Amino acid sequence: MYLKMYDDTHQTFINDYCLSQKKRRYVREPKIAIALTKKDPHRHGVLVFEHDQLVAFLTLYEAQGGSHYSTNKNNILVQDFSTDYRHLGKGYAKQATYLLPAFIHQHFSTIDQLTIVVNEDKAFTQSLCRQAGFKETDNRLPAIYGSQVFLEIPI
Repeated sequence: MYLKMYDDTHQTFINDYCLSQKKRRYVREPKIAIALTKKDPHRHGVLVFEHDQLVAFLTLYEAQGGSHYSTNKNNILVQDFSTDYRHLGKGYAKQATYLLPAFIHQHFSTIDQLTIVVNEDKAFTQSLCRQAGFKETDNRLPAIYGSQVFLEIPI
């Protein structure tokens, strides 16, 4: 399994990505997330491959100078983290969570902290992150879409 930064040669993978209706309530579809990365140089699409199959997707957002997610100016935020519907339950999200710190260190030399915001009702996702070394913080946002848990790990 490996992670790869998105470039336009990967568009076919993005077009074929399947996201369940339920998951669409929580994350952007990769097509929409990639469109946002093309408009904002601080957003980066990351593809998770198992052999030659795209199995998961996420974006990284460089807050640059801090944000309501973290006061650390060298923080990067994981957004839009999903597993292709056809590959659910195979452990790919867990493996990707373990690979993220080294991947970020390789591509973003100034980043020293990674944050993932998880909806409070997503106990499974929180557990995956904690197993990979993420720790809960005291940060909170207004509960527009329900309560959320902020998980961070140093890089």
